Amino acid sequence: MPIHLRDASIRFAVAEFARIRSTARGASEFWRIQLRPARRRGLTLIELLLTLAVIGILAAALIPQITSDLPQRLDAAAQVVAADLDYSRALAVANNSTYQVVFQPAQNRYYLRHSGSNTLLNALPRSPFRQNDDPPDQQTTRLAELPLPEPGVRLVGAVVMQGAGVTAANVEFNALGGTTTKYETVIWLTCGKGAAQRYISVHVNPVTGLSEIGPLKGELPSAIASVQVPVGG
Repeated sequence: MPIHLRDASIRFAVAEFARIRSTARGASEFWRIQLRPARRRGLTLIELLLTLAVIGILAAALIPQITSDLPQRLDAAAQVVAADLDYSRALAVANNSTYQVVFQPAQNRYYLRHSGSNTLLNALPRSPFRQNDDPPDQQTTRLAELPLPEPGVRLVGAVVMQGAGVTAANVEFNALGGTTTKYETVIWLTCGKGAAQRYISVHVNPVTGLSEIGPLKGELPSAIASVQVPVGG
C-alpha cells in the first residue's frame, strides 16, 4: 500500500517529538556529568527557550494532522514513555544509584524519582519537561497533557511478567542499567473506547533495562486482563 504524504508527515512529527524529548534530556544530563568536577552549569535561558520553541512547533504540527488515527497517537505516547524510562535508566547508571518510575493509572500519570540511599541525589536534574508544580525530587508526566487530540491516551498500568503477571507500582533501575526485578516489566497504554479501543505496550528488559515498544493490539492479553483499564476518553 502506498504511503501518503499525510501519513509520512504524521510519523515524522511523532518521531521528532519523542526524539527532541529524549535528546534534550540526554544533552542536559551529558553536560551535567561532564562538568561535575568543575563548576556546574545548567541550561542557559536561550537554550531552554529554544528547546521549548522546538517542542511547541512540533506540537503545533502534530495536533492538526492526527484526527482519528489511534495507532499514531498510541505510538507517539509509547515513544514518550520509552524516552522517560531510558532517562531514568541513564540517571541510575551515571549516578551509581537507583531511580524509579512510579505509575499512577488512576491519575493517568507517572513520575520519576531517586530511590537510592544517597539523599544528595534526591533533587533531580533541571529539565524543560518538569511540571511547574513538581517538587525538586519528582518529575511528572501527565499523559493527558501530551500534544494529542481527544480521545487522549490513557495509562492502563504496569505488569511484572512473573507467572501470569503481577501488577507493578513502579519500575526501578539499578546502577548497572538493569531493573531491580528479574522479570520483564510491561507498561500498557490505551486509546479510544468501545470497538475502536486499542492498546500498545512498552517492554523493559530486566537485564539491560532497555525499552522496546510492542505491536498494536485490539485487546489486552488474557494473562493480564485482570489489570483494571481506566474508564473515559
